[in-house]
Amino acid sequence: MHSLPSNSFLGTDYLQFGTAKQQELFRDLEEWKILKCLHGFKPTLAGTIPLNIDTDSSDVDILVKFNILSHLQKICYAKFRNLPNYSFSEKTISLRVTLVCRFETKKFQYEIFGQAIEPTEQYGWIHMIVENRFLTLADPTFREEIRNLKKQGIKTEPAFCKVLDLKGDPYKILLQWNQKTDEQFRELLSQKGFQINPN
Repeated sequence: MHSLPSNSFLGTDYLQFGTAKQQELFRDLEEWKILKCLHGFKPTLAGTIPLNIDTDSSDVDILVKFNILSHLQKICYAKFRNLPNYSFSEKTISLRVTLVCRFETKKFQYEIFGQAIEPTEQYGWIHMIVENRFLTLADPTFREEIRNLKKQGIKTEPAFCKVLDLKGDPYKILLQWNQKTDEQFRELLSQKGFQINPN
């Protein structure tokens, strides 16, 4: 499966026609009505499964926007508290109040990540879009190198920076790459010995 244009990730339709894991995730989301339960919070999938760089231990990231923090907390408690390993915590990430809710179904581990901004403005989304651009432009060996590093336990953003030999904080570096052109992406990939997919 080739990587998708960034706007395709805003829905879940692509999962139905994707990898076996993506199709399984689509069925799980439907069975447990997870996105429907979060409807008022603009739930948006992010992370490695949409990008087809997941490993056996990858969880499902769902980005949401809350206006009133306690509303999200109540919905998560009401809808998911009876699922295995339910937990709910409040953190400050990049100076933003962030709510993290975790739980499991028989098939997947889920992490709901809530902030008071649009999901498409959250760092998790921006990282995924930048990663998708690299995956879309590079030949398949790039994806395999990323997946191999992740199987060794390296997190996604550091894996991309390691393969691309980008120094510094991987999370900040990928945010900066969101401002760069496709030509700059191609140039870096070529420098690192990867073939570029034809347009």
